[in-house]
Order: sequence, then structure tokens, then C-alpha cells
Amino acid sequence: MILEELGFEPMWLLKQKAIKPKKIYHSYTLNLTRFRILFIGESTLTLPDNERDLFKNIALYLHGQSINESLRLSLSLDYIKMKDVQKSLEYDYLFVLGRESEFLDKINNENVFVSSSLEEMLNNSESKKKLWQDIQQLLTKITG
Repeated sequence: MILEELGFEPMWLLKQKAIKPKKIYHSYTLNLTRFRILFIGESTLTLPDNERDLFKNIALYLHGQSINESLRLSLSLDYIKMKDVQKSLEYDYLFVLGRESEFLDKINNENVFVSSSLEEMLNNSESKKKLWQDIQQLLTKITG
């Protein structure tokens, strides 16, 4: 109380809360003969162009295995738009690039696969190798 009367604020009240970096999201739907896989990647705004380009390259690679001619790729969406995309699409499997993704909060399902984030892959080439192994494992599981 004395501090307030003198016009001082306690230090712990002045300290700002840690600000979470803003994220943008990308999605791609891979159409296989009997299944659809929704890929979701998230980017922080520190390297958004590099992460977006990496996701685009991953989608283009996967599209070579798709039965659908059209490329269904959405880039640079905010969280609300990404949630709308996720709700509006029919998919059998979800593949999330980012172990701490907000899209994993309420999902606990055997049809959900998680791999390294786009940021991790840009910083560590071993993460890219792990991603390709994870994708191959998923495709093998689906196609038998």
C-alpha cells in the first residue's frame, strides 16, 4: 500500500507476459485412391517465406502421388481460417508438421501423424530426412 501511495508499482506487475509468436498455417490435401490425407504446417513469422516455400515443395512432391489433377494447397492462413479449412474438408488421416501444434490439442487418434515443424526442418536437415521417413511410413500403412 505504501508503494501505491508513493506512485510505485511492484516489479512483478510491470513485467509483461511473454508474447507467443504469431503463427500462420498452410494446408494440403493428398487424394489417394481410397483415402485423403490433410497435411497442416505452421510457420512462425520469423521465417514465413522460407517455411511457406518448404511446405509448398513438400506439397508438390506429394501431389505427384495424388490421383487428383488439381492441387488443393492453401498458404498463409490465420488460425481461424485454418480451422475452417480443417472442418470443411473430408479426410481420413491428418498429418501435422509441428509437435506443439494447436491442432493437436483435442485430437488423440490413430489416424493422426506428427512430424517436425517447418522451422525445425529449415534448421536441421536430419528433420527433413525424418519427415520423408514419416510420410513413407504413413503411405505404406495406407496402401498396404
